Amino acid sequence: MVQIEAVNRRARERYGSFVSAMDMVLEALEELDRFIDRVDDDRVGEGTWSMATREELQGLRRRAVDELDRLRAKAKKYEADLVSRDWRV
Repeated sequence: MVQIEAVNRRARERYGSFVSAMDMVLEALEELDRFIDRVDDDRVGEGTWSMATREELQGLRRRAVDELDRLRAKAKKYEADLVSRDWRV
């Protein structure tokens, strides 16, 4: 019984770390708006460097947030399993 409690505690800690990591990624993606807003579309394509337009960057950011939301929904759906069993990596 003690061994099961240790596994459950470790699984809850890992799930908590997983949720915290998703929160950190979301915060980083939200901060990208400041930088995306500073992109000067008039200068995109000048010189030898290639850069995405503001609209392309916003689309990429939006897609990343959508994928993160899907991952968060799956984690919530399987939360009971994730916190009750040991994780295999």
